[in-house]
Amino acid sequence: MEQIETQISQHINGLPESLINYFKNDYEDDLMVVIEDLLPLDLQQKMEDEARSLLEKNALRREVIIKQSGNTPRAYDSVGRNAIREEGKYIPAFFDSPGVLKFLSRITGEEIYRVPYEPEEFIINSQNKSGDNYGWHWDDYSYALVWVIDEPDVLSGARVEFIPRIPWKKENTREWIKKTLAEYPVISRHVARGQCYLLRARDALHRIAPLTQESRRTVIVFTYANELDFNDASLTHDSMEEIYPQDTAQ
Repeated sequence: MEQIETQISQHINGLPESLINYFKNDYEDDLMVVIEDLLPLDLQQKMEDEARSLLEKNALRREVIIKQSGNTPRAYDSVGRNAIREEGKYIPAFFDSPGVLKFLSRITGEEIYRVPYEPEEFIINSQNKSGDNYGWHWDDYSYALVWVIDEPDVLSGARVEFIPRIPWKKENTREWIKKTLAEYPVISRHVARGQCYLLRARDALHRIAPLTQESRRTVIVFTYANELDFNDASLTHDSMEEIYPQDTAQ
């Protein structure tokens, strides 16, 4: 793992200052930034291969309606954190990387930490059937870094859709979502394979739109926290426990 961290840190430290400033400015616009070349190509390929292998071996089908996010749907195949931590090498190393944490802190302008709730450290999700989706919601923790392993055709749905700077109202959530969608424009992005995006996911209403054809969108989702998360007594893990019971059981 030490060798992997050395490769990650050396690569990130070699990124031009002008590129870092571009990422910072892009993030500040709408609390979302698409990032390319965050890893050396050989490490990126190994992490992508690992994700596909874990998905083939360990994927479980998730089809649920989540009450906590206003009865919005989820439908996709997924591998939870425990299988990835036990059998993976490159995905856990990326999450554990001090170099990645330092990079994310520079982009966001605040100290970023590994999420303290282990089941949310990282997961692999794959929309692979027409209609598969990840419905409107907010995340429990402040930041999601999402690495795209497989992308559908740009006209086949599964786009990242979000409205930034919208807080999660945990009472009457469905009505709040409907009101927000009626009053604010939705930003829609197609993120390509090999790219990742950082989203202030606690403060953005967001979803992955339904897949409209038999295609595939596979991602690794890494979750990170800030000081606010550590001091928020209202933070719960109800949605996570409903979607990933095998990983959240005490």
